Amino acid sequence: MALAVPAIPLFAETVIRDSVELEPVVVTASYLPKALKDAPVVTRLITLHDIKMTDATNIQDLLIQEIPGLEFGFAMSQETSLNMSGFGGNAVLFLVDGERMAGETMDNVDYSRLNLDNVGRIEIVKGASSALYGSNAVGGVVNIISRENLDPWTANVNSRYNSFGHEWRHGASFSFNTGKWNSQTNFQHTSIDPIDLPKSHSPEEIAQELMKKMMGLPYDESVLTDDSNVSRLYGQKTYNVKERLTWRPTDRLTLTGRGGYFFRTSERDTHDYHFNGYSGGLRGKYTWADNRFLELSYAYDQYDKANYLPDGTRTHDHDYSNQQHTLHALYSQALGKHHLILGADYMHDYLTTYQFVAGAVHSQDNIDGYAQFDWNITQRLNVVGSVRFDYFSASSQKGLTERLAVVYRFPWLTLRANYASGFRAPSLKEMYMHFDMGNMGYLLRGNPDLQPEKSNNFNVAIERTNRIRNSGILDGRYNFTLMGYCNVFDKRITTIDGGTFEGMESALYWNEDGITVWGVDASLSHVWDCGLMFKLNYSWMKETGNVYYSDFYQPRAHSLTWRVGYEHRFTRHYALDAALSGRSQGKPQSGRTDVDQGYTIWRLMLQHHIWRGIRLNIAVDNLFNYKPKSYYYCSPLTTGTSFSIGFSVDLDKI
Repeated sequence: MALAVPAIPLFAETVIRDSVELEPVVVTASYLPKALKDAPVVTRLITLHDIKMTDATNIQDLLIQEIPGLEFGFAMSQETSLNMSGFGGNAVLFLVDGERMAGETMDNVDYSRLNLDNVGRIEIVKGASSALYGSNAVGGVVNIISRENLDPWTANVNSRYNSFGHEWRHGASFSFNTGKWNSQTNFQHTSIDPIDLPKSHSPEEIAQELMKKMMGLPYDESVLTDDSNVSRLYGQKTYNVKERLTWRPTDRLTLTGRGGYFFRTSERDTHDYHFNGYSGGLRGKYTWADNRFLELSYAYDQYDKANYLPDGTRTHDHDYSNQQHTLHALYSQALGKHHLILGADYMHDYLTTYQFVAGAVHSQDNIDGYAQFDWNITQRLNVVGSVRFDYFSASSQKGLTERLAVVYRFPWLTLRANYASGFRAPSLKEMYMHFDMGNMGYLLRGNPDLQPEKSNNFNVAIERTNRIRNSGILDGRYNFTLMGYCNVFDKRITTIDGGTFEGMESALYWNEDGITVWGVDASLSHVWDCGLMFKLNYSWMKETGNVYYSDFYQPRAHSLTWRVGYEHRFTRHYALDAALSGRSQGKPQSGRTDVDQGYTIWRLMLQHHIWRGIRLNIAVDNLFNYKPKSYYYCSPLTTGTSFSIGFSVDLDKI
C-alpha cells in the first residue's frame, strides 16, 4: 500500500520544472523581458532543472546533451571547435549576463570558463541576431544567465567523480541576502587525467588481415592502417572563482559588481599550456515609477595564454593576451502598451601575441548604437523591430543590421515570422596574424583588407501549447514548436593558398563567396502531473554554395536529442528524479567515408534527494557502449561506457 506523505516541493529552488510550462518563464532574448510564449523570436530555454539533470561541468558538456544541430570537436592543439547549424564557432556569440568575453582558443571563447555552478538558465537563439547583440551574432547567440538566491543565506558543497579519464569536479558556493544586499560566491576545481584512445583494430585483427594480404587473399586495407588523427587526450586542471555582489540602496536603484578568476592548464607531452582569465564589472540600473529605466555598465575581461616547459621555463617572453573594456548604456521607455529601447556601446579590444610580427600589439575600438520598438498592435498581434549601427576602427568597417519579428497569437496556436541580418567584423588575428604554424615552414598571414562577414536569416515558426485535463493522474501540459529557416551567409572569412611568401608556403585570410543554410527545427515536450515527462528535439540542415569541409568541421544533416524523465517523492525524506536521455547524429554532409557515419549515445541519470538538501547523482554515460571505428577531430571522443557518481549538500537546509 502506498504511503501517504505530505505535499513537499521536490525542488524548492526551482521555479519551473521544464520549459514546456511556458507561463511563468521570462526570457530576455529581445532585451525586453517577456514570457517565453510571447517572445518575438523562437528561443530555446535550458532551465535550472535541465542543468541539474545533465550534471554538466561546463557549457560544452550541457549543450551537446540539450541542443540538436550543435556539435563540439577538436582542432589544432586539442582546443575546442564548434559547429552550430552549419556555422563555425566564430559565428556564434556567447554571453554571460549579456556581457562578452575576451580571448579565444580556436574560433570562440574558452568554454571551460563557462562553468554552471551559479547559472539559473540559458537562452539560445539560432540565426542572425546582430541587430541586438552586434558583431559575431551571425549564426546564433547563447546567453548564460546567473541566478540570484532569495533565501537569507545558502551554502553548498558538491563533488563528482567520472570514470572517463578519472575526472574529478569539486565545487562550493555561498550566498546571503539581506534585502538590500545580495552576494553570490562560487568556486570550482576540475581535473582529468590523460586518456589514451584505443586503436581502431586489435592486434589480432591486424595480424589476420596481414596474413590474408601475404597469401594473396581478399583483405581489408583499413584494418592495416590506423587512420585515427587523435590518439591521446591531454590531461587538464581548472580553477574557477566568481563573486557577484548586488546592492539595492532604494527600491529604484540597483548596483551590481562582479569579479572572477579562471586558470586552466593543459598537460602536453613536452610542455604545458597555461590559460588565465580575469573578469570584472559594475552595472547600475535606475527604474522610474512610470515603467522606464536606465542601465549603465562597465565590463572588463582579459584572457592570457602561455607555454611552459616541464622545468617551468616559459617558451616565449610573451605569448597571448587579449583585453576588452566595454561601456554600455541602455534606456527603456514604455509608451502606453508599446515599448522603446535605445542603447549604445563602446568596446576597446587589445591583443598582443607572438603570432604577430615581432610580437606586435594591435587594438581597435568598436562603437555602436541601436534602437528597438515593441509595437503591441492588438492583444494578439505583436511586431518588434530593431536596427543597429556598428563601427570598427582597425578595419574602418561599418555595419548596419536590422531585425523585424511578427508574432500572432491565436487562443490555441502562436505564429512567428522573423527576418534578421548578421554581421561579423574581421578580428585582429585575422587582419594581422603572421605565424609559422608549428615552425614547419608554413606561414599563416593576416589580411588588413578583409571585409565583414554578413548573413540574412529568414524563419517562420508555429507553436502549439495546451493544458490537458483528463481528471486523473495523466493531466498535464504539452508544447510543440516547428521552425523552418534560411540563412544566407556571404563574404565568409576563411583561408586560401597564399603562395610563397618570405621563402615559405603560406595561407592567407580571405573573403570567399558564402553559403546558404536551410534548416528545420522541431521540438515536442510533454509533462504529466504524475511526474512523467518527455522531450524530443530534432534538427535538419542543408548547406549549399561554397561549402568548406575540413577535419575540424563536419556538419551533419540530421541530429536528435531526447529525454524521458520521471520524478516522485516516495517518503518525506526521499525522492527520485530519473532521466533516460540521448543524442543521435547523422552522417556528415561532406560524404567522407573515413569519418564515422553517424552515431547514437544514450545516458541514464538517477538523482536521489535524500533528507534535507542532500542529493546523490548516479549516471551511466554511453549506456550501450558505442565506440567510434576511428578517432577524428569531429568524432565523439568516447572509449565506451563510463559512469559518474556525485553528491551535493545544501548546508543551509540541514
